This record gives sequence, C-alpha cells and structure tokens, in this order.
Amino acid sequence: MAKRRRLTLTMRMLLLVFIPLWALSAASIGIGTYYMAEQQTRKLKDDIKLIARAIRVPIGEAIEKGDLETVQRTLDAVFSIGQVYGASVYNKNGERIAAAGIARHDNDDNPLAEKMLKVGEDGDAYQHQAGRRVYSHFVPITGPNGQLPTMVEVTRKASDFSTSVDRIAYWAWGSWGLVGLMTLAIVLFGYRQAVGREMTRLINVMGEVGRGKLTQRAADNGSTEMAKIAKAFNQMLDDIETAQQEIKAHQAHEIALNQQLERQERMAALGRLVSGIAHELGAPLNVIDGRARRLARLDSDPKGQHELDAIRGQVGRLTRIVRQLLDFSRGGLQREWLRLAPLIESAIESVNYEQQSAQPNFNVSVPENIKVYIDQARFELVLVNLLRNACQAAQAQVGVEYHHADGKWQLSIWDDGEGIKGDINPEQLLEPFFTTKPKGKGTGLGLAIVHNVVHDHGGEMTFSHAEQGGLQVTLNFPEELT
Repeated sequence: MAKRRRLTLTMRMLLLVFIPLWALSAASIGIGTYYMAEQQTRKLKDDIKLIARAIRVPIGEAIEKGDLETVQRTLDAVFSIGQVYGASVYNKNGERIAAAGIARHDNDDNPLAEKMLKVGEDGDAYQHQAGRRVYSHFVPITGPNGQLPTMVEVTRKASDFSTSVDRIAYWAWGSWGLVGLMTLAIVLFGYRQAVGREMTRLINVMGEVGRGKLTQRAADNGSTEMAKIAKAFNQMLDDIETAQQEIKAHQAHEIALNQQLERQERMAALGRLVSGIAHELGAPLNVIDGRARRLARLDSDPKGQHELDAIRGQVGRLTRIVRQLLDFSRGGLQREWLRLAPLIESAIESVNYEQQSAQPNFNVSVPENIKVYIDQARFELVLVNLLRNACQAAQAQVGVEYHHADGKWQLSIWDDGEGIKGDINPEQLLEPFFTTKPKGKGTGLGLAIVHNVVHDHGGEMTFSHAEQGGLQVTLNFPEELT
C-alpha cells in the first residue's frame, strides 16, 4: 500500500487560505477591469459623439450656402484634434462630398452613411476605411432651417479602444501579481513569526523528551493556541512523571514487602533450627558444668582448680549462647503495664554483674512515673543486649534517654566509643550471627534478638552517630502502647 504523502502546515495554509483569497482577488480584478474597460470605451465613444455634434451646425450652414471650402476647413480643423482619425460629409445619396484624415484615402462610397441617412438619427459602427479598422459615429447635419439630407461622419482608430483597455488590464493584473507576491511574503513571514518558531521550539522539546529528558517543559508564553498546546503537553509530561513516581513507589513497596517476607521466612526457619540446636546443647552443657563443679570440690590442686574454672567459664559462655538462641527463637508476647525506670535499673545491674573490667558511668534520663505496655522478660532482654553492647564499646560513658513527641515514645541508648566503621551498613548489624566484635567475643545474635522483640512490639530501631562520639541506638514505639 502506497504511503500517503502528508502536506505541511505551511502548504495547507497556502492551499486553504492564500490561494482561495488570491483567486478571489483575481476574480475581483477581472470584473473590475471589465467594467473599467467598458467605461473607458464609452468615454472614448462619447468624445467622438460630442465632436460630431459640435461640427454639424457649422457644416450645415456652410452646405446651405454652398460653401464647400468652409466644410473642408471645418473637417480639417476636426482632424487636427488628436482624438479624431478621420472625418467625412455625405450627401443624400451616400456620396462623400468632403473628407479629412484617413477618409481622404478611401474613395469608395460608404453604404453605412446611406443607411444612416434613411434612418435620420445618430448612429455608430465599427468599419474599415482605407484598409484599416475604425470606429465611426454618424450625425445628421442640421442647418439654420432644420435638418438637411446630409450626414457627417467622425472616425477614430479602433486600436485606440483596445490600447486603452490593454493599458488598464496591464496595470490591473500587474498590480494584482505584485500585491499577490507581497501578500505571499507577508503570509509566510507572519506564519513563521506567529506559528513556525513556536512550533519549532515545541518540536525541539518533544525531541528532547523522546531522548529521555522527561524534565523538559515547553514554553507556554506564545500565542493562545500554541500556549494551550504547550500546557497540554506539559500536563501530559507531569502526568507521566507522576505515574512513573507512583510505579517506582509501588515497586519499592513491593521490594520492601518481599524483602520483609523473605527475612521473616528466613528468621522463622532459622528460629526453628536454633531452637532445636539450643535444646540439644542445653542438657550436655548442664552435665559438663555439674561434673566440673564436682571435680572442683574433690581436687584441691590450684592448677587443677584453675583448669576447672576455665572449663566452667567456657560452659557458662556456651550456656549464655544457648539462652540467647532460645530467646531468639521464642515467639508471642505477654504484655502488661510496667514502669520503665525500674526495668532500666535492673538491666544496668545485670550488665554490671557481667563486666569484668572498669565499668562506665551510666547517665539515665527516664522519668520515674512513665509506664509502658510491654512484655517484661523480652523487653529486659532488649535492654540488657543494648546496654551490654554500649558498655563494651564505651570509653567512659553510657547514656539512656527517654523522649515523647509526635505521637511516639523513644528510648535512646548511646556510648562515647568509636562508633561503627564507615564501611559497615547499619542494616548488617541486624543480621543474625553478624558481629563487629573480635572472634570469641560475640555471637552476632544480640541485635537480631533486639530487632525481633522491638518489631513484635510494633516499634522501629534506628542507628545514628551520638553527640558523644559513639553509636546511638533509638527505639521508637507508637503512642498507643504507652
């Protein structure tokens, strides 16, 4: 199928606007030229008629007197007028009795004169004299005593009429062509100024958008119509941008949901695995610890006692790991309204009991009357793990602060240590078995347990840089839990 050729907007404007207007002006020029030619021809004929009527009386008087010389002088005087090409006087038989101009070269009688004499009235006609086409006007001659049986003829070249008409047509059609060309130039220039440049700018913007620059916008400060097109185009781009943002937000939400679901599934599977391992390890560790205590009572050798204490120390460490594993896999909450300050004091006491080196100073800023709706055992586990990490990282100070704002209550625990390294993503700290502590110093379950408990309470946990230089962990809980 042949491809249909489309016309440009310029060609459409020329075909639908300029050419019809130019054709209409041509019709107007043609009609006007026709009527102007008719008026010019009538004027030329009237001039000859007036001359003929002006000389008929003196010629008539001269004929009555038989003075043909005066008749001839009158005809010669008429011929001297630039508009007259020839003049003749005819008797009642149509015979030429006097002539001037071209009529001198025509020796034939004029049958028209005889015909006009019979009618006895003015008349005119185109004819040939001396081989040339002329226009003649016949007027009956009038003497002092009335109309005489003679006729005067005044002629003019027929080409005078066509020359006058051609001159009018030349100037009319020449002016039409010149005005048409000027109009065409004005139309094209006006189109370029009014539409062309704005259309080019809009096309350029569309090209930029097509190459992926969706932030481009068309200028809407032009003509009303082009401004409407530009605004509609910009609105379309805004709608596309909004739709893309919604799609990206939806995709990000789906990705987050999928990651959360994947993590929950992974944590659930890991919890089941950890629970089974912890139960299997619990009994052997109790047996080892019991046997070590029994041997310690039986053996008084200091070196043996030291070795048994080392065994019991490692068993204790393994026992704590098992307890953490069980806490990690534990589900369900048993909430109740509890004062927050005593829970924090109890957790600090437990952490102090574990510390073997110098203990940091605790700065606690928690109102005594604040109550929270929590699972006591699991929340104590959160506090102990966070405080233990802070104590291990701190140089001299650990702080606990309570805040309430924007429909949430917060609990922040910070230290003045070195903080986390720049190449570590805080999200990694929540992964099970990931730890920044030296080998043998941590299991990587503390923050994972804290995150699970906080999440079960409907809260969020964030990491930030503390003003004192170390790490700050902030727990955010909804107000309805207070």
